[in-house]
Amino acid sequence: MCGIAGFIDPDRLLADHREALSLMSEAIRSRGPDGEGRLLDDAMGIGLAHRRLSIFDPSDRGSQPMTSATGRFTIVFNGAIYNHPELRTELEGLGHAFRGGSDTEVMLAAFEQWGLPHSLDRFNGMFAFALVDTAERMLHLVRDRIGQKPLLFATAGSVIAFSSDLRGLEALPDPMRTRLADINPIALDWYLAHGAVPWPLSIREGVEQVSPGGRVSFALSNGAVERTAWWSPPAPNPDPHSNDSTPEALDRLESALDRSVELRLRADQPVGILLSGGLDSRLIAGFAAQHAPGTPTFTLGLPGAFDESREAEAIAGQLGLPHRTIHADEASLLAVVRQLPELCDEPFADSSLLATTLLARGVRDDVAVALGGDGGDELLGGYRRHRAAHAGGGALDTLLGCMAGLPRSLTGRIRVGRLSLAEAAQRQRLGHARPIDYLGLRATQGDAQSLHVRPRELHAAKAWLQAMNSATPPWDGVMPSNPGVREIMQLDLRTYLPDDPLVKVDRSAMSVALEARAPFLDSNVVNAALALPDSAIFQGGLGRAPTRRFLAAMGLPVTAAKKGFAVPLFKWLRGPLREWADTLMREDPGDPLDQAMVEDTWRMLLNGRRDLAVRTWTVICWRAWLQSRSRS
Repeated sequence: MCGIAGFIDPDRLLADHREALSLMSEAIRSRGPDGEGRLLDDAMGIGLAHRRLSIFDPSDRGSQPMTSATGRFTIVFNGAIYNHPELRTELEGLGHAFRGGSDTEVMLAAFEQWGLPHSLDRFNGMFAFALVDTAERMLHLVRDRIGQKPLLFATAGSVIAFSSDLRGLEALPDPMRTRLADINPIALDWYLAHGAVPWPLSIREGVEQVSPGGRVSFALSNGAVERTAWWSPPAPNPDPHSNDSTPEALDRLESALDRSVELRLRADQPVGILLSGGLDSRLIAGFAAQHAPGTPTFTLGLPGAFDESREAEAIAGQLGLPHRTIHADEASLLAVVRQLPELCDEPFADSSLLATTLLARGVRDDVAVALGGDGGDELLGGYRRHRAAHAGGGALDTLLGCMAGLPRSLTGRIRVGRLSLAEAAQRQRLGHARPIDYLGLRATQGDAQSLHVRPRELHAAKAWLQAMNSATPPWDGVMPSNPGVREIMQLDLRTYLPDDPLVKVDRSAMSVALEARAPFLDSNVVNAALALPDSAIFQGGLGRAPTRRFLAAMGLPVTAAKKGFAVPLFKWLRGPLREWADTLMREDPGDPLDQAMVEDTWRMLLNGRRDLAVRTWTVICWRAWLQSRSRS
């Protein structure tokens, strides 16, 4: 796990390549404290920078940028290839020799042997990398299947620049600095609606995220760009009631998940388990206990009703795993609030980031790698919207009707997915409409329900669901006009998961150089889960039936009240955060928001409108981020 950055500048528009690369590397320092590597090729106008977090082969033989044995390929890589020992053995049988033990060296040999496309199919892991192919004179930017690792790029004239972190691009001098000066109005509109900036957008105009499962290739000769979807999720089981092979299908899923945990326990550094009170992390801990007895587990003890530490301690004790509860009081949570702009390279308003960051800081004292349960809800029907859609026979109206009841601890906003970029572009622009009204900040009728589900949101959600196929590649299936629960689950896997939970985990973990791993997101697990019929996933009005089945086989409890990492925003904004928030809400920073509406919203919250807390928080996080950038 590391940070990467670099550029191609054949016409030398960047005045000083060495200084430019140094600035980019410094901007992503937090992602890799164990080492730094740079490569400059003035003849080709290429600069590559790497910040290293040493997990496999911490010796100098694992340093990057790394070049293949023939000199054809050079890579800077962020992530982990869990099956690299098996690939190494296969490649050695084909005549390849290795000087170190890193997964990066195995990747380069794979590219030499099989080429880029076929190698990607063989990699089991999470990754974002930049690969220079001197034979084909190409730069390839590649992101893993689900989007666990970030990768952004921008162009300015003949300059092509990329980075793990938006700050790496912002650090570049002109012409890139001028190119990235503007805010992307569509991205800001999306952020205001959902609290996160969705791929492939960035908050900066001219910056693009590489799509999950995507590859962006640049010709070094002329800058021509090609976007390719190297992976898309397979279509879900088309027969929701099929049970002909359900036992075998469940066995395949259990075997895939067991193997995934085993692979993700591999590291040359200490490994632990993030164990909450929920079912998914409980199952991961159960598999880990079988493969690596003594693996430590960690949970965060929160003040108030959201504490899950007792449940986690009980599960760890039953599994015989050492456990540590990291206690967080209100003061420590509030201290993180002021650090949010530094934690996030883009505006981000999921308040559970506060607790996740404190958990990561505590865990990093003991281990460098931590396994968690991310992805279990999206794959196996863990959200309330999934259960409601299944109970309603998959009807879209049933889904939209239950949107107001979605757990606000997830994002605090209604979230079935996102609009297509085409729909967003045709819809209101910040210069022509009031984007905050899209959040429901001003209720026309004054009733609470209208603040949860706005008619415009319902219309947009339906239009988006119908248009997903043509709008946001990569996407292979054709979205039906009345999607069922499995399509909704897969959309969550492709949109909500990489836009919010995986961003939260990556930013909090990498802020303390902790590598977070998600066994549920192994490609074999994803394939096995999507092959299950609905009858194997939903039983007795509940989702995640396979998870409960596997837990029962381990003798672990199959019921849990997942509480999440919610924080009391309404109380804080009217109490300890009031002075700070008041400045951000009342002082117009010259952003595209309607200041009169912002101040009106703030007054209503101070007067007791509890239902405006999350929407107010979204604006505050945006302005805190904007303020931090104006100071830099």
